[in-house]
Amino acid sequence: MASAARNWSGLVTLCLGQEREKRQVSSQRASLTKANVAAALCAPSKASIRYLPTYRLDPMNPLNKERLEITMKTIMHKNYNEEYLFHPKQSHHMAARVSEEIKSSIKLLNFDRYRYIVLVTVGELMTQGLCSMVNFLWDADKDGYVSYAIKTPKYFAVCTIFYLYFD
Repeated sequence: MASAARNWSGLVTLCLGQEREKRQVSSQRASLTKANVAAALCAPSKASIRYLPTYRLDPMNPLNKERLEITMKTIMHKNYNEEYLFHPKQSHHMAARVSEEIKSSIKLLNFDRYRYIVLVTVGELMTQGLCSMVNFLWDADKDGYVSYAIKTPKYFAVCTIFYLYFD
């Protein structure tokens, strides 16, 4: 029994000794990383910038609905004028291009904390009706929409901009 205890204690001592050697080797490897070499050469390390919350709920540059309308009308009249001819496939791509142009010009106005959805619909007038419906969950005080329509004897174009306040 005493010899078995000595064998177990020797085995435990052997395992613990091997574990200590592994830790020493791994710590020597870890000490050669870039961060430790830079610290060893006395290079200043970059401090991370931490920002504190502002607790500000209102935007510094609030949304101006009139400027949105002016921007939207200008771009719509530039693209959908007397020279425009409706074609189903080309009109699809043009509507996408016009909506991106409107969205990028609105973003240049730098209204704080707002996200935009620009929807441009173009169709040919052939004695048909159009019913469009959109559903949102929004804050009635800060969110809203602006809409503008161009109607000619050949086609119609409707642009709607939804602006959503983003804390």
